[in-house]
This record gives sequence, C-alpha cells and structure tokens, in this order.
Amino acid sequence: MKFVKRISLFFIYPISMFSLGFASNMALMEYFYPGRENKNIQMKAVADEASEKMPAGENAGDLTEDSARESIAGDGETIGGAIGNSMGGTVGQSAEETMEVSLRDEPIVTANTQYVILKYNAVTEETVEDEEAAPDKFMGLNRDKLVREIQEYNQNPSLTDLEEGFSFMELVSFSPARVVVRKSYEPPVWEDGFFLINENHYVVVYDKSLSNIFMNTDILVENLPESLQKEILSMKYVESEKELYNFLESYSS
Repeated sequence: MKFVKRISLFFIYPISMFSLGFASNMALMEYFYPGRENKNIQMKAVADEASEKMPAGENAGDLTEDSARESIAGDGETIGGAIGNSMGGTVGQSAEETMEVSLRDEPIVTANTQYVILKYNAVTEETVEDEEAAPDKFMGLNRDKLVREIQEYNQNPSLTDLEEGFSFMELVSFSPARVVVRKSYEPPVWEDGFFLINENHYVVVYDKSLSNIFMNTDILVENLPESLQKEILSMKYVESEKELYNFLESYSS
C-alpha cells in the first residue's frame, strides 16, 4: 500500500503542478490579450464554414491563382526595375560620354594653329597679309573666349600698334587649324616737309609741325660734313619725302 501511495503521489503532484501552470498561463493571456481566444475560435469557425460551402478543389485553385499573380507581379517589378536601372545607367553613361566628347572635340587655339593677321590701311585701303605665331594668351581659347580677348586688346592695344595708328582688331575666321584676324590702322597723314634735328648727337626726323617724330635714325651728327652739321644744329628743313630718303641713303651706315 505504501508503494502504491508513493506512485500515486509521484504522478498526482506533477499533474497538479502542470494543471496549475496551464490555468495560470490562460489567466495571464486573458488578462493581457482579452478576447484573443474568442477571435481565433470565430475565425476558425468561419473558415471551416466557407470550406464546406466551396466546391472541392476551388480553394487550391484560388491559392494557386493568387500565388501566380503575386509571382507575376513580383517578376514584373523585378524586370521593370532591371530595365529602369539599365536604361538609367545607359542614359547617364551616354550623357557623360557626350559631354566628354564635346569637351574633347571643342575647337581651340593650339601651338599648331596657323595665325594670320590682315593689316588693313584705312587711308590707302590696302591690306597686307602677315603670318606669325599666335600669342601665348590665345592658347587654349575657343571662339567665344578669343572674341572676348580681342575685345580686351582693343581697349588696351600695344604701343607698337598705337604708333602705327591702330584702330581696332576683329576676328575674321576661326578653326583649330587656322585663325584669321584683321587689324585696321589709320596712320597719320604726313604733310610734305620735314625737319632734321640733333638729339643726343643723333639725327632725328620731325614732321612739318615739329610736334611728332617721323623717324629716329642711327646717323651721328658729328660724322656728317661740317656744313651739314651746322644746318642740322639749326634744324635743317627738307621739302619732300624723296629728298629725305636721299639724305638717309647717303649718310646711313
């Protein structure tokens, strides 16, 4: 009997503890999630009722159809995303390549560019063509930048151009191989008659008004005949340009 009691207690005690734990768990679930079990029961009942009303195989068909739709939709999104990414990447790459090509192929002035100057005399209406190396400040410029650079030069021309009666410069044609500009000059018109004057022991030619230097020479006054020296010290007058050049040819070294 004692052995039977021990066995009974051995089974009864765990079962009692398990029952107590289960009841406590259900009480806690109902406390924290009120009505949850009722909802699960109701949902299961509705599902069972719907299954009984549907013909056999319909549920499986619906599930299969829904799965197929979801699969197609997912594949469509995947394909659309891939196409979008591909097109976006292609368009972006094409834009970058186009920009690189346009920048690389833009015509500019280089060291190999032929630089031609057309010097136009507005008084005689004569044009002289001259070819020389392009100025360093023109290197690497495209057409628009070269036009702006020429406009700046017109505001501040070189002293040499000013002495020749510089008026303005303009761009005639532009290409990487050949650039043509035209410089217009309005040289002063000299009246007949010049004065030969001694300045720092050298003969200097002035115009008739004695206000402008017509020419500097390398003729030393002391190397001239004594009579001619006296005339130059007294400002020798020369009536024509022809007479002036005869004098220069005779006494220039």
